[in-house]
Amino acid sequence: MAEVILDTSVLIGLCFRHVGERAACNAVIPTEATRTCSRYALFELARGFLRNLIQLHNDSFEFDSFSDLHQAAHSGAMRFKQYRMQTWLGAFDDYFAELDSADGSMAGNLKLEEFRAKLRGWIRRGWQKLHKDFAIRNDAGCRVLSPPKVRNDKLIDHELPTDECGTPSACGVQQFVTSRRAAFGAVKEALGELVDPDSETKKRIEALEHLLTTSPGLTFKGRKCHECGDALVCLDAPNGAAVATKNKKHFAPIIAVLQQELIVARTASSTSAEH
Repeated sequence: MAEVILDTSVLIGLCFRHVGERAACNAVIPTEATRTCSRYALFELARGFLRNLIQLHNDSFEFDSFSDLHQAAHSGAMRFKQYRMQTWLGAFDDYFAELDSADGSMAGNLKLEEFRAKLRGWIRRGWQKLHKDFAIRNDAGCRVLSPPKVRNDKLIDHELPTDECGTPSACGVQQFVTSRRAAFGAVKEALGELVDPDSETKKRIEALEHLLTTSPGLTFKGRKCHECGDALVCLDAPNGAAVATKNKKHFAPIIAVLQQELIVARTASSTSAEH
């Protein structure tokens, strides 16, 4: 195996999560393989997981103590639901894991400013690792993103030009679709034949149809590119490359029609490197 394309879930595990998650992802990737990610996956990570992690850091300034912030994240309030809540609770797990490895005790160490400092470090180092540890390919024609920046008031900004997604002057996805039209169509048809597809898959089918029916050179709806998600990660993979993910459910039918190899990483059972 010469090359492994890393999807967003594996990139998060390798660059942003605790040592147990890193070990779980590393365990399934052959040591001799070249690790590659697409710029599309980087953009997907930035507008999803990383944006939520940055929001956790910035929203933490609304609270007076770590315990208040932790309780709020577990409250089930609307602002903490779905993907944001998963990101936030994962960050707390990572923080607790570091405290455990440092002195075996969390008592007296749950300081809000210390947690913010950890978040800033994870965001900065994770972004650097994304751009240093892997080869980056960009057949899909996504833009290069600037790194997150800490402002004078200690809040973090990250410029995400999502309003430019779908515009021919800034986005190369339509050209990519044209170059691989048969493969895009085959993926759409295969997903359409699934029995009882979930809501994410239904959106993906509609998004692929939108890209396939938009004439080259015309603006398409940017969110449709985002909804293609896993399909675009696989379609951006070169011939002979395997695709690594933690999301077997959504990747398996796409991989099958493209006749690629799928590598599935499991969620770590421990926050330490030993399982």
